[in-house]
Amino acid sequence: MCKANRSGKAAVLTNEQLERFFGQLPEKYSVLAEVMLYSAGRVKEITTLKVRNINFTDELLTIEKSTTKTKETRQVPLPTTVLANLRSWIQSKGLDTDDYIFYTESRNTSFKIGSKPVSTQSVDQFFRKAFDWIGIEGASTHSLRRTRLTDLHIRHGWSLAEIMDISGHKNLLSLQQYLDTDRKVTFAKYRDLFMKEGVV
Repeated sequence: MCKANRSGKAAVLTNEQLERFFGQLPEKYSVLAEVMLYSAGRVKEITTLKVRNINFTDELLTIEKSTTKTKETRQVPLPTTVLANLRSWIQSKGLDTDDYIFYTESRNTSFKIGSKPVSTQSVDQFFRKAFDWIGIEGASTHSLRRTRLTDLHIRHGWSLAEIMDISGHKNLLSLQQYLDTDRKVTFAKYRDLFMKEGVV
């Protein structure tokens, strides 16, 4: 799935859209989507996670450098609820430490459970169907990462430097291209500034 919409970027989703989206996915893809959102991870980074990459004690996800765009390992905290869903999925499938969490399943192959990661094409296909079903245009697998980073910036007021610790971006310019803004909010803040400055 192309990660660009008409404005050149994957759509940023609202909380309501996210909830509806998750509800349309099978369990494996729903858990994967949750991890993608809350880790702000790229689809390839998350599809290639192994059980050993989840530290349930410290509630940390480790994304190994072999899968990152920057070729550097990074760690990201995950919410307790997402970790609980991960634990339930891992235990229900009997996955071992070196198994892929989100593995490929096919009746036409003889892969052992957990031995091969689910393909990004498969994720793309399931996400596309879910987005189409609930009528969201311009969304893609990349929307989850962009939604989370934009949310940290606009809604929670995080600095770009803080967001880089989560996103793994190497420079501010590449991160800024990710972030979306709400023009109405920006304009309202600017008009408030006029008032504070005494400009009528």
